[in-house]
Amino acid sequence: MRNVLENKLWFYVHVLSLDICLGVLGSGALAAVVTGAKMKTVWWLLLPLSVWVIYTLDHLLDGKKVGENSINPRHKFHYDHSKILTILCTIAAIVSAVLAFLLLREIVLLGGVLLAALAVLHLGIARWGKIRFGKEFSVALIYTLGVWFGPLLVVGFRSWTIPLLLFLFFLGTVLNLVMNSLMEAELDAKEGQVYLLGVLSPKLAKEWVLRLSLLGFLAALVLAGGIRKWAPGTSVSASLVIALICAVPGGILRYADKFQDSQKYRILGEGVFILGLIPWFLNSY
Repeated sequence: MRNVLENKLWFYVHVLSLDICLGVLGSGALAAVVTGAKMKTVWWLLLPLSVWVIYTLDHLLDGKKVGENSINPRHKFHYDHSKILTILCTIAAIVSAVLAFLLLREIVLLGGVLLAALAVLHLGIARWGKIRFGKEFSVALIYTLGVWFGPLLVVGFRSWTIPLLLFLFFLGTVLNLVMNSLMEAELDAKEGQVYLLGVLSPKLAKEWVLRLSLLGFLAALVLAGGIRKWAPGTSVSASLVIALICAVPGGILRYADKFQDSQKYRILGEGVFILGLIPWFLNSY
């Protein structure tokens, strides 16, 4: 009975992108620690809310495109419950816009408008369906900018380590999305949802993920080891979390057989971003 309840809970957390929302809070905390920015409470509310809107819209569009015969749980769920999810998504989008206009600083608001434009462009291209290549990269770019733009606009680049850690975070995000595409390649192919793997063979994509995952992990690890000497004041724990964000996609693909028949790779892949809350708590208390 307990396993049934746990599986059902995870199902709703996953299909409703609530795991992504928790992950973006961890990512936001990580960005705040690395940059040293003190963000308003409303920013912490807008992060998961706006991300939920974007992901829900994306799944609604995919669900509508594939239809009632979808075999992807997320697409099928969003197709079956499209009316209520569309209403909730619209309300969440309006609340996000109102909060942003009323409570955010002007410079952060301008950054948010730019990101909203990028998100609309991405969703428009996804709806069009003519361009298959690059969805992993566009989603990673929007996600990374959405998380880091606010803190960077508030405080700027205070240290040379910030752009390096920002790049490694973006790299880990791209690798995470490519890993998901590889793990779900067969499922996506049946629905015609082929993106990066329509250009690169699964074997080649996996090889590149393994190489870049190891490279990103080692780079962040070396930085963490020497950060107190090279850049005093930069968080060691934040560097270690970014090292894990880079390492996890490669680790999952390296042992793909152990994850293939379960959703554990999703839990691990999204869960590693939540770890960004740890440096934030350590830095706050």
